Amino acid sequence: MPYPPYDLQALMYELKEAAGGGMVDARDLSRLTTLVLDRLGCATGGEAFDRLYADWQELPRGTMMSGLRAFYILAVLPMLRFDQTIPDRLREEELHREAKEFGPAEDAWQGMTSLVSASSGLQQMDDPAQLEAEIARLEEARHLLPPGSAQRELLEYRHSGLRVHLAQLTGGEDDFDSAVEDLARFSDSPLFNADQRLAGDGQLAMLRTHQAMRREDEEGLAEQIRVLESVLDRLPPGHMDGLTFQAVLDNARAAQEILRSRRTGHMPSADARAAHASAEELRQQIAALPRDVQADRLSALGNTRAHHALMARDYQTALDAQHMLEDALDLIDDPDDVRWIRSAFALGTSHCSVATLGMAPHRLRFHHLDQGIAWLRHTWRLAAGPAHPSWGYTGSTLADAHRFRGDVAHLYDPPAKRPHHDEARRIGLESLKAAVWTVLLQSGTSHAAETARRAGERAVSVARWCLADGAHADAVRALDAGRGLVLHAATVAATVPDMLTALGQDDLADEWRRAGVVATPGPEVDPISGGPLTVGGPSSRLRRRVLRALAASPLRRRLLDAPSTEEIAGALGTLGATALVYLVPAAEERPGLTDQVFFGRQPEPGRALIVTADGATRVVDLPRLSVSAGPLAAYRAVGTPGRDAGGPPLPDPPSGPATHADGSRAALERLCDWAGEAVMGKVLDELPRRYGRAPSVILVPMAELGAVPWHAARLPGGRRACQLADISYLPSARLLCEVAARPAAATRQVLVIGNPTRDLHHAGEEAEAIHRTFHPNGELLGPGTATPAAVTDWLGRQRGGLLHLACHGVVRQGERHSAFLTLSGGNLAAEVLTEGVARYRHLNLVVLAACRTNVSGHGYDEAYSLSTAFLAAGARSVIGSLWPVPDESTSLLMYMTHHFMHRDGLPPGQALRSAQLWMLDDLRTPPPGMPAHLGARVGRIRGDDLTSWAGFTHLGW
Repeated sequence: MPYPPYDLQALMYELKEAAGGGMVDARDLSRLTTLVLDRLGCATGGEAFDRLYADWQELPRGTMMSGLRAFYILAVLPMLRFDQTIPDRLREEELHREAKEFGPAEDAWQGMTSLVSASSGLQQMDDPAQLEAEIARLEEARHLLPPGSAQRELLEYRHSGLRVHLAQLTGGEDDFDSAVEDLARFSDSPLFNADQRLAGDGQLAMLRTHQAMRREDEEGLAEQIRVLESVLDRLPPGHMDGLTFQAVLDNARAAQEILRSRRTGHMPSADARAAHASAEELRQQIAALPRDVQADRLSALGNTRAHHALMARDYQTALDAQHMLEDALDLIDDPDDVRWIRSAFALGTSHCSVATLGMAPHRLRFHHLDQGIAWLRHTWRLAAGPAHPSWGYTGSTLADAHRFRGDVAHLYDPPAKRPHHDEARRIGLESLKAAVWTVLLQSGTSHAAETARRAGERAVSVARWCLADGAHADAVRALDAGRGLVLHAATVAATVPDMLTALGQDDLADEWRRAGVVATPGPEVDPISGGPLTVGGPSSRLRRRVLRALAASPLRRRLLDAPSTEEIAGALGTLGATALVYLVPAAEERPGLTDQVFFGRQPEPGRALIVTADGATRVVDLPRLSVSAGPLAAYRAVGTPGRDAGGPPLPDPPSGPATHADGSRAALERLCDWAGEAVMGKVLDELPRRYGRAPSVILVPMAELGAVPWHAARLPGGRRACQLADISYLPSARLLCEVAARPAAATRQVLVIGNPTRDLHHAGEEAEAIHRTFHPNGELLGPGTATPAAVTDWLGRQRGGLLHLACHGVVRQGERHSAFLTLSGGNLAAEVLTEGVARYRHLNLVVLAACRTNVSGHGYDEAYSLSTAFLAAGARSVIGSLWPVPDESTSLLMYMTHHFMHRDGLPPGQALRSAQLWMLDDLRTPPPGMPAHLGARVGRIRGDDLTSWAGFTHLGW
């Protein structure tokens, strides 16, 4: 049957008239799509595009007519895509070039040509490279449209929308957040009428819901829930966005319940979680939409109903959700479409959940479980790697399903248990790489820490599987895969130019260097932290391009893989260390009797996983090692002991200051007793012994175990752990290997900072004594001269530096600048040290004689502190503190640390240990040459006062 004739310009006029009243009702979309298909005599959007393109090819090319016609086809294309996915980017790009090169030369026309192309990008573009090209096209077109004009505003609006879409596809949270803020300024734009602004408020709330969920911001999530509820109350019935807003609202409420349960310890409530409409009612509403939009809505609503079914343990609702997801998959033509992958993941997860939660009838549980595994496996293969935003959580869910399948086989099919457990470990380990990729992608420490928030928990879960199966080397890889990812990203960033140059990517390397320039501290500072305003480093968009280039080369392993036990052993040998020890807490949820009998599950005790310098691994069961152990819980509840050196006192509890001081010290004593009896005594017994030398152990404490001063643990015989072993700390084996590869500098340059804020009397004396006695040829800076810029300038100049800082240290959990040193005229933030691409090579030692300088402001497993930031920035060795340190005793401990380094030639870790042993000895005497004002304090220090010495830790060489 021949096609009817059509007038494309007249069709454009009809579309403009038809859309003049706004696009509100779901039927509006269908009406416009049907209008185009009817005029062209086509059954589908794809057929219509084929006809338009074929007719355009019949025209003489390179003419005004061909340019105009190409523009009109691009303008109609969004209507066709409401009906069907049209992934033909080559023909679309050909049309765009023709419209741009041979359409009218006026700036307005050229700008609008870029705008119509961007409309397609906002619809169905799933290739990040193509989205980048569309964004660049709009950025080039900016100057063509007058500032303040409606066309320019529309360009900026679509530019923000494309950036949001790109960030959602790739995981670049910095670009997502800035694009959301750009979109927010259009809330009152005259571009839109009242109905469109209301829908815009809902769309903005959807995006901010994502932000709140990513940040685990319960208060922020509650605010966006209120906005969505208000928008839905005011939307007219049948609004085309109503179903989407309701789905997001329902998911936000579920997330709110989960956050509340984490805070309160109570299980999420299933109350009021039933869907607002039946599945049949929803299908009737969706049927009014064009075919491709139906797929979107079915996918979103099926996912939401699946969540509700799980929370309510409602099997029938779960089946309804599965049918909706299956229908969505039938409507999506391309399995590589991100919506297909998202729907298949939700379908597979639903099948697995109804089996593992016992929602399905017993005879159907294996059917659902195997169906779920099949869907998840197919989805994981399609996602193809950590660059895909679905790959990590799909692999994680698939690994859990295999583990459960093996547990179920414990009684029913014993030979099948091992293959499923092996597969769970393999997939679980591989999927952990997604967290590494996502963190490497982020620009700025805050975004990186947010994306890494749950990585440590997942890594410990996989590690427990490995330990239970006797796969110790895999357990090491798993534990390290979730540790210190922000620090790993910082060390990678510094070596990116060299890696790119080695691959022949010189232009990309130069672009990275230019983008990685970070402002040094200056007069314009953050009003809260005092840090510079422009810290952040290369954007996530540039990072994505760099990661793709590196991941396609042999350097991929450097980016994504945790070190092997052989590599760890090599690093230990270089450092002269005996062993690396991961302290893994017990699982908080203990299996019930049914799980133990039917699934073979056993309680997961705490464990020490030891890697020795010969590459051997061993495991020590530690049944009392738990983050909820009474002494640790009590210590964390009371608060750290001591006081800020010269700063404001810690807040007093209702019982008063004396009780607080006594209570915190007593809690610290009990903590160290527990640490020795439950953990360190058994760990030290397992370490290889060498004649005449104490074993040297590097600890990696997981989760809240990072709050414990393990070196101060009181062993069953009454001695402290540091009296029997050299004990250092590191965030991860990755950083161990990085630090071990740093050679010592041949030269020695020293900078000593003392009392830069004029309120730390003993710190000033400490700095002067250390400078005069041990480093008279070094530099000494104090009030007025010890500025952030002076410190970073010295760091950039040194070639074998020792930096000693006696000043205030501040930690603010989760803030943009999470930890900083208070210097003269400003602050030096940890983020200044690690963001960007500059690093301080040949920096031998940093001594942070300040408060809480080895306390993380981004969670224990990230271990991101001032101490570790200096390590990531290039230092070989760092000394930092776990709590607010007493000014008087700190000055003695620091002096003695330098004394043992200078007099006995001890490396920093052994020198700190010797100084701590000196502090422990109540018969201590001042060494020759100690200034009289310091010597007068020696007898006043009590060795049994842990606050005076145990807070300081060593990291690195």
